[in-house]
Amino acid sequence: MAQQLIQPVNDMTVTASYRWGGAYRARFGSDHYGQDVVGSSTVYAQGSGRVLFAGCDRVCGYVVGILYDEVQNHFDGGSCPVVGRYFHLAGVQVQPGQRVDKDTVIGIMGSTGALTTGRHLHIELDRDTAYPAYTPTLTGDSNILKAGLRGTKDTTLDPMRLTHCKTSGPDNQRCAVGDGIAWVDPRDGAIPRIQ
Repeated sequence: MAQQLIQPVNDMTVTASYRWGGAYRARFGSDHYGQDVVGSSTVYAQGSGRVLFAGCDRVCGYVVGILYDEVQNHFDGGSCPVVGRYFHLAGVQVQPGQRVDKDTVIGIMGSTGALTTGRHLHIELDRDTAYPAYTPTLTGDSNILKAGLRGTKDTTLDPMRLTHCKTSGPDNQRCAVGDGIAWVDPRDGAIPRIQ
């Protein structure tokens, strides 16, 4: 049975959506292949999986990569294994090979790496499990992350199609969107709520 991933941050506001409009591209020079959020400091695994990499990347700062077991896509009803990549952490609290679940702290939200504009968490979900460290965010290889495919061969997924907001305790999650930000999809605040 496919699992439902939940938010990695219990109280979060989306500040940049996945490939939303041309304003982000005009401002930063490329599409945004993930989702940026701000909010509470603690970053958790989004579900059950195994840590593939964790450490300090020269470009994206402290990063963690997790292979999640079969994941439900609430948008189309399908499911598949998914790699989650988390960038700009203040530090990492997991190790490669470690099994994680939604209660595992993987790090603290930070502002590390060359590609950060302030304290936030960048979230990428990708169906390419063969090359988990490859990200279309990079145009060249770094020490942990590698330059991934862009355009029609891009394998990333919109995090909001796989993420759920768990409103019951102890998580008590909340999701909002940054008002008036041209690169935020207002629909991102309406992700499915689960108990």
